[in-house]
Amino acid sequence: MLGITGVWSFLVYLVFGLICAGIAKAIMPGKDPGGFWVTALIGIVGAYLGAYMRTILGISHDGEVSFFSPLDWIFSILGALILLFIWKKLLAPMFNK
Repeated sequence: MLGITGVWSFLVYLVFGLICAGIAKAIMPGKDPGGFWVTALIGIVGAYLGAYMRTILGISHDGEVSFFSPLDWIFSILGALILLFIWKKLLAPMFNK
């Protein structure tokens, strides 16, 4: 069961991911199969992916995101861009047959 810290962490990733989804969509425009909800989910998962990439590279101190950290923004947007690219180029065409 999630404690208050777990709920807060989830909400931060949720908001952070939605903002990153919008930024990733602006950087990589075009029609997205699945629309807003898929793009939003990609942004949220991208924020987690960005935090994970920072941890793997040894740049992260705790694996959490902060609205005030430029590195968190860069890596979260990068994670969302990677997932959006994979979705648009590799996965979405399989669903549109």
